[in-house]
Amino acid sequence: MNIEILLDSIILVFLGLSLFLCIVLLITIFISFRPFTSNVPILLTFNTYLTLLLTCIAMFIIYVYNLYGDLHPLVSLKDSWCELRAYFVNVCFCALYYSCVLKSIFRLFRIVFYKLKFLQSHSFFTNAIILQWFLSFILILLNFVNGDYQYLPLQYRCWISFENIRGLLLATTIIYICPLLTILFISIYIIRYVRQTNQIRQRQQRDLIVIKRISIFILVLTCIGLPTVSILFIWIISGKLIPIAYHIQGLSMSIGLFFAAICFAFITPQIQEIFNQRKPCVCSPVMIRGYQEAIQQETEELV
Repeated sequence: MNIEILLDSIILVFLGLSLFLCIVLLITIFISFRPFTSNVPILLTFNTYLTLLLTCIAMFIIYVYNLYGDLHPLVSLKDSWCELRAYFVNVCFCALYYSCVLKSIFRLFRIVFYKLKFLQSHSFFTNAIILQWFLSFILILLNFVNGDYQYLPLQYRCWISFENIRGLLLATTIIYICPLLTILFISIYIIRYVRQTNQIRQRQQRDLIVIKRISIFILVLTCIGLPTVSILFIWIISGKLIPIAYHIQGLSMSIGLFFAAICFAFITPQIQEIFNQRKPCVCSPVMIRGYQEAIQQETEELV
C-alpha cells in the first residue's frame, strides 16, 4: 500500500467519525430541546453542527474519488460535477466559520446590547443563519467564476491548486482570516466592556466564559489551514511542491473537523447539561420539586 492510499484511508476514517458524532449530537439536540428553534443558543449550535455535517459529507465524497483514483491510477474522474463538488466544500467551510461568528454576535448582543431584546430573538437569528448561508455561496462564487477550481489529474478531483496563489489567497481570506478577525474583535470588545462595568451580572460572567471558549474554538479551526499556508509559503519561496501536499492538506482538514465536532460539545453549556445529568436519588416530593425548580433556573441562566 503506497502512502497516498494510506493517507486517503485515514482521511476517510476521520471524516466518517466526524459524521457519526455530528449525527448523534444533532439528534440529541433535536430530542432534548423541543422546540429547539425557540432557543437561540441551541438554534445556533444546531446550525454549527449542521454545517459540520455537510462539510464532512462534501469532504467524504471528494476523498472517495481521491481513493478510487489512487487505486486505479490510469483512470480520469473528471465530470460535469467536478468543479461544483469543490465549490460546495469551500461553501461549507465558509458557512462553518461564519456560524461561529453568529454565536459571537449573539453573545455581544446579550452582554452589551441586552436591552434590545429583538437583537436576541429567534426570528432575528433565523434570518441571520439564512444570510450566513447566502453569503457563503456568494463569496465563494468569486473563486468559482474565476475558474480557480481546476481538475488535478494526480488528485483525481477538482481543487484550488497550490500554484494558483491568487485563488488560494482569496479563499483563505474569505474562509479563515475574515471570520477570525471578526471574532477576535468581538471578544476584545466584550472583555473591555465587562471590565468597565461596575457590576457584573451572573449571566454576563457565563457569556464571557462562553465567548472565550468560542474564541479558542475558532483558533482551533484556524489551525486547520496552517498546513495549507505552510505548503503555500514553501512553494512561493522554493518553487517546489511537496509530493503529498494535497494529502497533507486533506489530513489536516479531516482531523480538524473531527476535533471540532468534539470541542464544540464541550464549549456549549446546554450540551454539557445533557451529558452531565446527575444520578437519580430517592427523595421526597418536596425535595424533587425544589430540585426541578433549581435545574430549571440554572438552565434559564445558561440559555
